[in-house]
Amino acid sequence: MKSLLIKSAIASGIVLSLATITRPVMASSFTVSIENAGVQNAQLSNLLNAHVQTFDAQTAGYSATGFQSNDGTTNVGSYKNTLIVNADQYGGAGGTGKYFDVNANISGQTVSTLNLTTAQSYFGLWWSAGDANNVLTFLSQGKVVETITTADVVKYIAALTNKASYYGNPNSTFANQNSGEPYAFINFYDVAGTFNQVQFSNIGGTGFESDNHTVATSYKSITGSVVTKAVPESSSLLGVLVIGFVGATSVMTRRVNKKSVLQLS
Repeated sequence: MKSLLIKSAIASGIVLSLATITRPVMASSFTVSIENAGVQNAQLSNLLNAHVQTFDAQTAGYSATGFQSNDGTTNVGSYKNTLIVNADQYGGAGGTGKYFDVNANISGQTVSTLNLTTAQSYFGLWWSAGDANNVLTFLSQGKVVETITTADVVKYIAALTNKASYYGNPNSTFANQNSGEPYAFINFYDVAGTFNQVQFSNIGGTGFESDNHTVATSYKSITGSVVTKAVPESSSLLGVLVIGFVGATSVMTRRVNKKSVLQLS
């Protein structure tokens, strides 16, 4: 009986351990935040093993094959089905260089993909000429872990007392042009695990302009103003805890019952 009790406790412990080492079931596994108006870069001091793609070294135009994304000698990953555009009122951090776009009206492309060499837990981008139709899909080993539209960001900025400071291109070269759309640096924190692929798409006929794509394997804290917060699926974790608890207590109950029968006999 002692052996049985020990085995049950070990099994219960394994079940509980699995709850901590596998990706938890989340109603939403990402926390999304935005930096102050005018900020066009990630807070690199808050990130671990961070890499930034500025797109300035890429050839302008559409490419189905895309390009390798390297940071020095580090192969960060590869972009597929890409559209690179010279800085204008709709994008280009700092008002110079080039930026990344998904725009079916220009290239016929509906989705672009970033395949990452190493699993990451953070992604950030300077979102320019923003609208509610931009979509980011995060995947891990081919499985979708989160799909996020920028509709919540648009709604959040619209409710700010200083919302006007987010609207219009903030760079001197194109100052206040395209004043009807917001510009902001958005942080995406995967609090439940990691991802190794990001897909960029657009619901309507508008463009999805962005720059300074930043990835990191980890982060120290959530920075910026939180737009949406990760929400755990509490019933899932509770179910695992209950299974482990029942497994241990049921064996203990059987042991007590058997002891009582032996005493009566």
